[in-house]
This record gives sequence, C-alpha cells and structure tokens, in this order.
Amino acid sequence: MDTSTWLYIALGIIILGLIIAIVGVVLLIVGMKEPMKEIKGSANNLKDRMGKLQLETTSLSHHANELKEDIQMKSEKITLFVDAAKGTKNSVVDLNASVHAITKNIASRVDHDRENVAQVNEWSNGAVKLLQMVENRTRTEKNNSTYSSTPLSEDKQW
Repeated sequence: MDTSTWLYIALGIIILGLIIAIVGVVLLIVGMKEPMKEIKGSANNLKDRMGKLQLETTSLSHHANELKEDIQMKSEKITLFVDAAKGTKNSVVDLNASVHAITKNIASRVDHDRENVAQVNEWSNGAVKLLQMVENRTRTEKNNSTYSSTPLSEDKQW
C-alpha cells in the first residue's frame, strides 16, 4: 500500500473522528439545553423569592420601627404616669400633714376655748346675779314707796 492510501485512510479516520466529535458536541449541547432552561427557571424563581424576601424584610423592618416608636411613646406615658403617681403620693402626704396641723390647731383652740368658756360662764353667772339683784331691788322699791336699804348678805342667792 502506498503512502497516499495511508494518508487517505488517516484523513478519513480523522474526519470520522471529527464528525463523531461534532455529533457528540451537538448532542451534548442539545442535552444541556433542557437542564440550562431548568437552571434559568430556578434562577428566576430564586430571584422572585429573593424579591419577596426583601419585600418581607422591608415590611418587618417598618413594623419593627413602628413598634419601637410605639414602645417609646408608651414608655414616656408610663414615666409620666409614674411621676404623676409620685406627685399624688406627695400631695396626699402634704395634705395629711396639713390636716394634722389644722386638727392640732383646732384641738389647741378648743382647749383654749374651754378656758374661755369657763371664764365666760363665770362672768355670765356674775352678770345674771347682778341683774337679779338689781331686779330685786327695783321690785322692792316698787313695792315699798320708801327706800329701804337691804344688806348685801341677804340678797345673795348663790
């Protein structure tokens, strides 16, 4: 056999190998087309999920900020309420002290007034007796046209 025949045979084997390789590559590409579509679909699905997850994260962050503000406002209100309760307690203590002072003042005045009442009673009794004595004398004078002096010791009716 001649070298040119061998050359043609080698060329045929190379061409046949290239054809088999091209067919293999084409079959590989056609076979990969379907999985690539699935991967693309999965990537799009993952992208959609990430978008929804980002939207949910934004929504949760917004709600968390609203809750934080709400808690802060309620905390301030509770602080005001506690301060008001402390103020009320202080007011009640002050009111109690004022009532105690007033009660003490009234009690001391009542004691003082008892002394005054006793003194007024003595003076009133003396004034009543004096008036009775004057009335007795005027009656006696009316009954007697002449003036008669009566000793003081006899008019006393204590």
